[in-house]
Amino acid sequence: MRDLSSDSSVQRVVLMFSAQSGKTEVGLNWLAWIIDHSPGPLLAVQPTIEMARRMSKQRLEGLIEDTPRLKEKIAPARSRDGSNSMFAKDFPGGILLLTGANSPSQLRSAPCRYLFMDEVDAMQEIPGEGDPVALAERRTTTFARRKVLLTSTPTVKDFSKIEAEYMKSDQRKFWIPAPCCGEFQHLEWSRLKWEKDKPETAQYQCKHCGERFDEHHKTQMLAAGEWRNHSHFDGKTAGFHLNGLYSLLAGPAGANWLRTFCVRRTTQRHCARLSTQDLLRLTRRTIQHRSAQRA
Repeated sequence: MRDLSSDSSVQRVVLMFSAQSGKTEVGLNWLAWIIDHSPGPLLAVQPTIEMARRMSKQRLEGLIEDTPRLKEKIAPARSRDGSNSMFAKDFPGGILLLTGANSPSQLRSAPCRYLFMDEVDAMQEIPGEGDPVALAERRTTTFARRKVLLTSTPTVKDFSKIEAEYMKSDQRKFWIPAPCCGEFQHLEWSRLKWEKDKPETAQYQCKHCGERFDEHHKTQMLAAGEWRNHSHFDGKTAGFHLNGLYSLLAGPAGANWLRTFCVRRTTQRHCARLSTQDLLRLTRRTIQHRSAQRA
């Protein structure tokens, strides 16, 4: 959130996170901060109009209702009041507009100082218009102190919008201290180890001392962690990468995550119909948060 504040010189923030890791919540918290502390014209974009409607009803309205400072500044949505509807929220000093990336007329209309685009990998190219991310970003160019937040779970490698944006950033990863030796490292799937044919025994092997430790240490490790960049910072774009190993909600560790994912997200029968390559691609994209390799 620090790089999204008006005190930071960063103009663009890229979050390449695994599914259900809080990236949309970061965006909503940022919207709330803008309305209360640094008001201005703001555009929030979901992949489709229907998804924008769903976010407004299920998440944004609740956020406004549960936050006294926002409730004071944004009147309740009224069907006959165009200034405060499902897709437009007036507040002192600014306006919040919500739309879908499949609505090009909204993406190229009035200029905005703040832009939040969620799940950009699910946004389709617009016929005759091109990339919706580039189209929306052009609306911010008239503001010297603009802020752009792009978030997504990555999809297919070399075709993933969020991966391309992350690679153009300073590529920050979250480093945490190992409970065994205290040395910092970022979590990698290749360091998960387990007994043969027993994925339930999975432990993480420290990169420095080689000792293995259990997942229950994760909460303490995350609290002591820090972001470190892996590429040069160009002064404009900060990128952040979190894979599924950091999630406190991911469930069992190691190879068992693949099995748990299948049972929870689909059905065992559906998983049985998938080829090994398709199953690994699905798991990497949703849990590991790495772009899946194209066949």
